Amino acid sequence: MSEGRFNSIEELRKALEESERRYNELLANVEERARNIAKAEFQAEMTRVSSELAHDLRSPLQTITNSLFLIERKPGDTTYLPKISEAVKQATTLLDNFREYYRGYEITPMQGDLNKLIEKTLEDSHIPPIIKVSMNLDQNVPQTMLDLAKIRRVFSIIIKNSVEAMPNGGNLIIITRVEGDKILAKISDSGVGIPEAAREKIFVAFGLKKKGGFGLGLAAAKRIVDAHSGEISFESDVGKGSTFTVAIPVAK
Repeated sequence: MSEGRFNSIEELRKALEESERRYNELLANVEERARNIAKAEFQAEMTRVSSELAHDLRSPLQTITNSLFLIERKPGDTTYLPKISEAVKQATTLLDNFREYYRGYEITPMQGDLNKLIEKTLEDSHIPPIIKVSMNLDQNVPQTMLDLAKIRRVFSIIIKNSVEAMPNGGNLIIITRVEGDKILAKISDSGVGIPEAAREKIFVAFGLKKKGGFGLGLAAAKRIVDAHSGEISFESDVGKGSTFTVAIPVAK
């Protein structure tokens, strides 16, 4: 003003309005570009996942097709019925796991107790007697907003993986605590650990397939935790074990 840039308050007001208009226009362009990038990334991810799904479905469907062909040639021969039954089960499980992964971001939060959720999950998990379970659940952990069924599924997936990592027995340790505005749940095992080459793929759908698995469990767990605005991470030492940490914000 003192330098004569604006001759009146009116000129200053118009300049500010123009600056605000240009700022909002730029912001809208940036947001639109971000949405397009996110959409493109999502489409690319879904294309990849769908391709993997089709690939994994091909085997059980081919088994069913071949078995039906042989049954038609020999009516009354029940030899191939168990194969059909197993293939249908495999395909159904794969589709159920994919649906769980795909819909992981859809949550219905309600107030819940994370400690009780972990205790219940552990009760319903199959833990071989050769595995020793230890729990240290912080009783100061507050209730927070959770999709109880889906967060329980997250812990079920991690516990199952931990158990499978200890085929010869070991220790399963579960700890909860409050850290800042987050509740942390740590699940540790003394199992085989995760190879370095596999670590980048561990939360990627179909990225890391174990024998008898589809590679969707931890990918679904991550989507569920992300939907709660939380974080899931892991540390692992080959031959010594792994620790998975789930961090859930405390609802304000």
